[in-house]
Amino acid sequence: METVVTSGDILTYLKITVAVLLVVVLYHLLFITVDLRKVLRRIESITKEVENIIMKPISAADQILEAILGFVENQSKEKPKKKKSTKKKK
Repeated sequence: METVVTSGDILTYLKITVAVLLVVVLYHLLFITVDLRKVLRRIESITKEVENIIMKPISAADQILEAILGFVENQSKEKPKKKKSTKKKK
């Protein structure tokens, strides 16, 4: 018994092999995208933490400066400096 492999058989086997490889590649892409989503979520949380760390001192400094500015404005409005008259009374 001789088995003859035709070019049609080789093409069919090649198509099956390509289909199996495509399924494996798509399967790996699925896991890669899931991992990328996890990484992006972690980056987002780290970014929020860094933003909080940076913004707290800036916010505190801003509030302190506003309080100082308000205090200085109130002091300048409450006590206007009186000019002493240089005229002598006779």
